[in-house]
Parts: sequence; C-alpha cells; structure tokens
Amino acid sequence: MKKDGFSEIYDIYFPKLLRFTRTYLISEDESENIVQEIFIYLWEHRDIIETLQNLNAYLFTLAKNRCIDYFRKEMVREVRKGSLSEIENRELQLKLYSLEAFDNDRLSDADIEEILNNAINRLPERCREIFIMSRLQNLRYKEIAEKLNVSPNTVENQIVIALRKLKEDLKDYFPLFIFII
Repeated sequence: MKKDGFSEIYDIYFPKLLRFTRTYLISEDESENIVQEIFIYLWEHRDIIETLQNLNAYLFTLAKNRCIDYFRKEMVREVRKGSLSEIENRELQLKLYSLEAFDNDRLSDADIEEILNNAINRLPERCREIFIMSRLQNLRYKEIAEKLNVSPNTVENQIVIALRKLKEDLKDYFPLFIFII
C-alpha cells in the first residue's frame, strides 16, 4: 500500500474511530491515543489492507478491542487503588459489556447507514438540522447558533433531544448507543 492510499484511509477513518472511542472513554487524550495506536498498527501491517474484505469492520473491531483492553486495565488499576465507587464500577462494567456485545459484522455498512439515516430523518426538522450541523458537519454550538439565529442553549437542548430520540430508536441495533449521552 502506498503512502497516499494510507493517508486517504486515515482521513476517512480517523474521525469515525475517534467518535467511536470517545463514546466509551472519558479521556479525550486516551481516545486519541487508542486511535493513533490503531493507525500505527495498520501502517506497520499495511500489507494486509488489500486482503481485507471489510476495512470498516476490521478497524472498528480493532477500536472495540483496544477499548475493552483499556477498560479491563482501568478496572484492575482502580480496584487496586480502592478508589472506584459502586456506581463507577457498575458503569465501567456496563460499558465493557456493551463493547463486548457489539458485533459490527452483523450489519453491512449500507444497512448501518440506512438505519442511521432513517433515524436521523425521523427527528423533528429543526432538531435534525441542528444535529446534522453538530455531528456531521462538526460545527460548534456557538457557530450553529449564529447560523440559525438562535441561542447556544437552544442548540444544546436540541442536541439533547436528538440524542435521546436516536438512542431510543437505535437501541435494538446498536448497543453502543446506550452510552452516547
């Protein structure tokens, strides 16, 4: 694989994998570290890229497994320190369970995209518009508020509504979405 082909994969998948890992990991730095490690691993094993049937599934499986490893290490570390409350321990276990239960081979990329698009399209019009601007166009709440001539609090409230509705609509398809909010 040539460097420019790898760069294209990086540009496409880095933000997706980062969003995925941020769903689970509290630390943004830890999320970025895990995604960087995945791309280092991929670069070191770039000869296998061309043989992969589904690069998307492969990368998300790597991300899922790295997050699982992180949670297991974190749980052991916190238990040793004795600083984990009952609630924190339960939350870590639920996140770990959700990651372990996630099977990204169950649905094709097209199926996932269709399910997500349908759920987004069922959102109320203004809510959908704000959600798309925030999550798909990566605009900040303040930028969205300025473009739509609304307050940043309105934007934040609409995002909360969108996430709640999406979480409910998608819970049967993606156990990962349990922890979006």
